[in-house]
Amino acid sequence: MRKVIPIVFLLLYSLPLWAQRQAERPYWYSLERGKQLFRNGDYGNALMAFEDARRDRRDMYTRMKDDMITVLSIPEVRRMGDSLELIESYIAERYHINAAAALEEVYYRVSKAAINGSANRVLEELDHLKAFPEAEYWIGETFRMEGELEVALEQYKKAHEQRAFLENPAFDTNILDKIVELLRIKQQYDEMEAQAREILAQDSLYSGPATTLITMGRMLTESGINQLLSIYRHNNTATEWAYRLLGMYYYATEAPRPKDYAAGRLSPAAEHLMIAFLTQNTILIQELIRHQYDFAFSTLDALITDAYHNPMLVAYMADCEYFKTIYYFAAALYADGKPVLGRRLWTLLSLHPEAGEWSKRSVNQLRSPFMDKPSLFTLENLPLIP
Repeated sequence: MRKVIPIVFLLLYSLPLWAQRQAERPYWYSLERGKQLFRNGDYGNALMAFEDARRDRRDMYTRMKDDMITVLSIPEVRRMGDSLELIESYIAERYHINAAAALEEVYYRVSKAAINGSANRVLEELDHLKAFPEAEYWIGETFRMEGELEVALEQYKKAHEQRAFLENPAFDTNILDKIVELLRIKQQYDEMEAQAREILAQDSLYSGPATTLITMGRMLTESGINQLLSIYRHNNTATEWAYRLLGMYYYATEAPRPKDYAAGRLSPAAEHLMIAFLTQNTILIQELIRHQYDFAFSTLDALITDAYHNPMLVAYMADCEYFKTIYYFAAALYADGKPVLGRRLWTLLSLHPEAGEWSKRSVNQLRSPFMDKPSLFTLENLPLIP
């Protein structure tokens, strides 16, 4: 306690000076200013603000590291070796204001357990903290809006590499979304698939026990769509579009086999579209329960009818390509050797004129089923990032 009290008073004394030192251009202020400019369509000034934010953060942690090195270079401190406990007491007792602020910043960003009582580790962490993934991401966003897709992609990748330093770790999914979308546009499909799978790795259903998906698939085959939706719920909207993208991609890239529909990519296509389909319907069910306390799921047909009485859900169904998802889910099931399930879903769509072109396509499939695949070269019919 004797050594903690002095450093607390030292920090209370030093914070106004440190704040004054940073007042001219805090990195977080530059970032927020850039976002405002970006949303107003002022991309040139937004880019400069984001670059300022990146530079200001790097400069701030560089100064902090230099302040620590200055103290560590003092002969009597050097004799203390790597003992952060002794060095911290020295900083407090000798009123090294800037070094105290640097230590406080590291303690705020990194757990003391990770520092492990090492002064050298403090220097390493100050080096790491120069990374600013949010700024890298927004620089990428600006280049994307200006049509510089190659530069934007590199910025997104840089932000993803620095994801350990995100203020909100969940934002990494947004970064991966943009990487996947640009890879799709650039037709780099193998890398697109790999990055989309990384998004799904953050989903408990995808990364959890394989038995869950096996059980779901068995229930779907044996008991049908309505039983699946009665038993299971999955509301991870952050990964739904990646399931949808991969499901349609696997279906689109399966080679036609007139006499052998159960080919290599069709089972993964059906499985991924099943999860996207389950997620979309979970959202519909949960929202209907919120607005109608006595609502209970009965059939998919009734669910669609009820959802179309709610304008907000109608908008959601359009955004997530709800009917298109059902159509390709049915197509993947049919091609994967489950024609009864596929035809049931097509029949459902054919009876709902609100499904538009997917209702008409379903009528054609019921007359004479065929592999109705998105274009292999451009994949223009695959889902876009939400």
